[in-house]
Amino acid sequence: MADGIHTNGAGAGPFITFAGGGFGTMQIELAIGGDSTPQPVSTRGYLRGHLPAMYAEDDFGMRLVSAFEAVLDPLVATLDNLPEHFEAAYAPRDVLELLTDWLALERDELRSGEERRRIVRRAPELMRLRGTKAGLAIALELAFPGVPFRIEDAGGITWSLDPDAAWKEAPASFVIYCAMPLPENRLAAVARLIDQAKPAHVAYRLRVRAAEPEEEGGA
Repeated sequence: MADGIHTNGAGAGPFITFAGGGFGTMQIELAIGGDSTPQPVSTRGYLRGHLPAMYAEDDFGMRLVSAFEAVLDPLVATLDNLPEHFEAAYAPRDVLELLTDWLALERDELRSGEERRRIVRRAPELMRLRGTKAGLAIALELAFPGVPFRIEDAGGITWSLDPDAAWKEAPASFVIYCAMPLPENRLAAVARLIDQAKPAHVAYRLRVRAAEPEEEGGA
């Protein structure tokens, strides 16, 4: 215990001096304002709330604990909001890239952050419909936003009145129409995506609208 406690100068001042044998002399600056205890970084006060009363009433102890709370609070906040860290709409960029790898999605640094978040958010739906007309439409919509595609399934039926007739099914195929001209590098990217998303045994044709011929300028 300290031998004595006194304020510096005459009357109350901004410092309290603790003096005692073996402890030397220590001055602590008091908090300014109506509340002498600094507020915790978070409203939880998870450290100071578990201190014994003799430390909780001490200004120096509260300030020391406040420093630890300031360091630990971001970690505690991360744990409290961990589900949101793995939500595509709120995930930080590094976590979003981790989700992209987990879902085996192709990384494309040229895409905006919102486009990548939309792809990750719809990845479960895309995987569920993979190999179907609807799944291919979603894949094209996500990979090439704003490009108008239309998919026509060239399905059909085969029938005969002869019960002994040999059945020969037509090969499965579909046609993809694009209502706007695309440069060659974009065409290659579209074809690569279709090959990845379509069933392996199904053939397809890609029909893209031709570019309008440039008008020659007058003399």
